[in-house]
Parts: sequence; C-alpha cells; structure tokens
Amino acid sequence: MSLGRKAVCVVVAGLTLFAVGALFHFAVRLIAPGIPPQFENVPLYRPWLGWTSTDMVLHPFGFGVVFAAMFLALVARGAVARGWRGGLVYGLGVFVVGSLPVYLLAFASFQMSPEVATAWVTQSACQYAAAGAANGWVARRAG
Repeated sequence: MSLGRKAVCVVVAGLTLFAVGALFHFAVRLIAPGIPPQFENVPLYRPWLGWTSTDMVLHPFGFGVVFAAMFLALVARGAVARGWRGGLVYGLGVFVVGSLPVYLLAFASFQMSPEVATAWVTQSACQYAAAGAANGWVARRAG
C-alpha cells in the first residue's frame, strides 16, 4: 500500500472518530438532556473550558494515527481482512479490548451515573466501529 493511501487511512480514522464524537456530543443533549448537567459536578469532572475542550477536539486525530497504524499493520500481516467488514471487526475489537474495560473501571471507581457510563460506552463503540469500517473501505480501495 502506498504512503499516500496510508496517510488517507490516518486522516479517515481521525475524521471519523471526530465526526462521530461530535455527533454524540450534540445528540446526547437532545436525547438525554439530564446528562450534560452532570458534568457540572467539578469534583468529579474537569471543567470543559480550557485545555479539556482542546484535548477533546484534538484527541480523535492523535488516536486516529495509532488506530490506523495498527489496522494497517494487521492488514499487512493478513490478520484483518480488507474491506469495511474487516475494518468493522477490527474497530469492534479495539473497543472490546481497549475501551470497554476502561469505562467499566471508571464506572466502578467514580460516582458517575449509569446514564453517563452508557453514553460513553455507546459513543466509543460507534466511533471505533465506524472508523474501522471506514479504514477497511479505504484499504480495500488500495488494492
């Protein structure tokens, strides 16, 4: 796969992670209006203004590099199939192994509501599944 295609995978992963995260950010306000006020509990959650909001915007792009690099390495070894289905399986695997345990630990450790934990888990699953499927589609197009 060319360096250009690899770069496209990185960009697609970052943009997909960001877009799905932004969609959830606004959708949660509409679907579950009781969740956003919970983040005003400063002893439990960092204030949104300042570096936290900057991190939330930049994080998907930084993680997109790692996400795409691991996907491409697994595709090159034949461990993940090209195409959106292979990417979807990869994204769900990243969620199950790397994300879900963190959220379960956070829920067990902090006094967050089940609604917040459920929203975060759902968002994360959707982000990784969508980014994986998009990367799989790009990798399939690469040959």
